[in-house]
Amino acid sequence: MRKTYTALLVGTAMAFVGLQGVATAAPTGWPTGCTNYQSPLGNGWLARCSNSNGGHYKANAICQAWDGGALISVDSAAWKGNGEPSYASCPPHTSVKSGGIVTRSY
Repeated sequence: MRKTYTALLVGTAMAFVGLQGVATAAPTGWPTGCTNYQSPLGNGWLARCSNSNGGHYKANAICQAWDGGALISVDSAAWKGNGEPSYASCPPHTSVKSGGIVTRSY
């Protein structure tokens, strides 16, 4: 009876350890092949990534008020993927000073 009980405990422990390895997170990745630059079409910033890899991206514009006030950071409203362009526009009475791209892995 003692051998059966020990075997049952060892079997339960092995099953528990084995089950822990089965639960894994869904694969996600960061966007790659990204470029961003000042928009030639207007007062804003463009961003694009050629491969989303399960992640997303959006443009960010740093804008300067015409009166020399504080810098304003503006993000595009929607996250993009799969090569779609993202555009962040500066508000009225400001000019684009610089910009960039914001990425996430989901």
